[in-house]
Amino acid sequence: MNMNFKHKINNSELWPGFTSSDHLNELNDIADNAFNKDSIEGYLAALLIYHQLCEEMAKVLIEDSRFFIKASIYPLEIEFSKSKRIMFGGVIEQLKETVSFDNKELFIQKCQNFNQVRNSLAHGLTKKTSIDSVKQELESIKEVFDEIFVLFDQAHDWFYLCFKDFKKDKFIDIHDE
Repeated sequence: MNMNFKHKINNSELWPGFTSSDHLNELNDIADNAFNKDSIEGYLAALLIYHQLCEEMAKVLIEDSRFFIKASIYPLEIEFSKSKRIMFGGVIEQLKETVSFDNKELFIQKCQNFNQVRNSLAHGLTKKTSIDSVKQELESIKEVFDEIFVLFDQAHDWFYLCFKDFKKDKFIDIHDE
């Protein structure tokens, strides 16, 4: 594993990130367009897409954290168990158990709030007293999603700066040049 990890840290294309960023950007655009229709259908479609994107962001931060730990303890080795398909609440719980980064608690709190709104609507839509009450609950989801995205972007950028420092300071080998 050591040589394999050394190869990964020295090749930024192998660092954690979205595997299909073009697809995710397209989904984000679809969600934004749906939200901007200012309709119950648009809000619900946006909610579902934003929810999935939030889950993917949390998963990337988990991978960032694990990669950070591996780089920190190199040449010692650590393996993390592969996660089975878990729901967003479980992903958030895994994120709580990772290394600290700026605004980690705020990111987790925003994701939990977003997840609660999604669960409340998905499992209680028929219990709402009016479509207007549903619409009111959904009108702020884009703002919350945008806040989550900014927090994710800051954290992910921080991890990448750390990876660059590890690469420069810890993984430069005179014999590799």
